[in-house]
Amino acid sequence: MENQEVMRMEEAKKISEELNEKYEIDRVAGLIKDNKIAFTHKEDEYRVRLLTQKDKDDLDMLRRKKFGQLLQDKDILLEKDLIKIYKERGIDISEIDDKINKINTEMHSKQLKLGESLSKDSDKSILNTYKNEIKDLINQKGALYLQKSGLLEFSLEKQLEYFTIKIISYLSLQIKKDEIFIRAFDDIDKFLNADDELIEKTVSYSLTINYQI
Repeated sequence: MENQEVMRMEEAKKISEELNEKYEIDRVAGLIKDNKIAFTHKEDEYRVRLLTQKDKDDLDMLRRKKFGQLLQDKDILLEKDLIKIYKERGIDISEIDDKINKINTEMHSKQLKLGESLSKDSDKSILNTYKNEIKDLINQKGALYLQKSGLLEFSLEKQLEYFTIKIISYLSLQIKKDEIFIRAFDDIDKFLNADDELIEKTVSYSLTINYQI
């Protein structure tokens, strides 16, 4: 009986974690092998991998360079300045943050209740109710994140964040040549000029590898 109780609690924890939005990219996690994801594109063999320390040094250098460029662009505002302008125009981004925090609290409460119900072998309808409520909260939270992201899309910080994702993708992508894997592109500009499908795959897989593991 005690072992069954432990198993139920472990299952409750598992389901609760799976319902958390940060695990949504698990759709590609199953492709991971030895911290790498291999794929084929236009008959070439590629893979993305965890960044090495050398890659991370290159990442820092490229980010600093991009930050300096953005800072010199007078048309790009810092996030705090953009938030101030929005507030003057009647859009308070702090209210969006408050809503997100409230949803986080409610999600945590629902997840705990789901776990308790699982441990007590509650009726499936009760379990499904909690699951659906949590999914609905995840959707609400996602909508708020999209709203906030849209408002701050052109801030310096957001532009640097977007570029950082592209740098990570460029640094982690390798192509197979003569039976060995080498960096697919000599520089980030060549990567950014690659076809959209390759870029999209690389971004998706590199984020899974470098943030999910």
